[in-house]
Amino acid sequence: MNSMKTIFLALATVFVVFSCSPKTTGNKGIIPENANELASENLPFAVDSLQLQDSIAVAKTLKLRTSSTILLFPTLHNKTLLDSIYSTSGIKLETYSKEKLKKELENQKEAYFSQAQEDAKEYTPDFEQTWEENSYMKVFSNQNDILTISYENDGYSGGAHGYYNILFKNFDLKTNAVIQLSDVFMDITKVDWNKVLMKNFKNPDQKEMLLVDKIPVNNNFYFDSQNITFVYNQYEITAYAAGVVEISIPFPELKPYLKPEFISRNNIK
Repeated sequence: MNSMKTIFLALATVFVVFSCSPKTTGNKGIIPENANELASENLPFAVDSLQLQDSIAVAKTLKLRTSSTILLFPTLHNKTLLDSIYSTSGIKLETYSKEKLKKELENQKEAYFSQAQEDAKEYTPDFEQTWEENSYMKVFSNQNDILTISYENDGYSGGAHGYYNILFKNFDLKTNAVIQLSDVFMDITKVDWNKVLMKNFKNPDQKEMLLVDKIPVNNNFYFDSQNITFVYNQYEITAYAAGVVEISIPFPELKPYLKPEFISRNNIK
């Protein structure tokens, strides 16, 4: 949050919206109300969402707005797995019920507004501005008992421009663990990552804005049976104007380095 001067703490009408949008993937059907009492393997994989939107006016020229969407998984009950899923959203709970997650979103909203109002005592813009902080969880894919979730964040706090970033995490629903590069490759140090990544960096406009001589491999990735894609956010390897960079590498180029069990499970040719 940028530094700010004196403000009028004239709080305007607060608008809060919570909504849930249940979805199922795999076999279609309605999840019974007592789903938590049933064995999860007997139920279709289900996804629900919890949303919050709120805004307040803190001065004649300054409005704050926030929006959050998190996912709920009625058929996932492993605590370690759920901890890993929600940790990226800054959430750590004893149990991940809808009620507790709703309360946590409220707490995060109040923390954002409180900090913004405190900072706003030091600065109020001369013209009307809306500062915001938004976050979204989305199911990117769910195949072969591998769940990939994207975590998006964006906002604006009065600077020259806003910000945006996205993180992908892959979860093994068989082992209840986050999939690391060490689960994909036999030895990641054996791969000439700069050579492979540079070769497959296909966007010429983004490539012209590179800020690094060598592109490092990172842990922000997703994959299917054809490619593994590494994702780089603004300023990570390129200038802000380049936006988010995605570099997809065909698995045939990396097959000598892939773990046999990974090849088999993901039907890699």
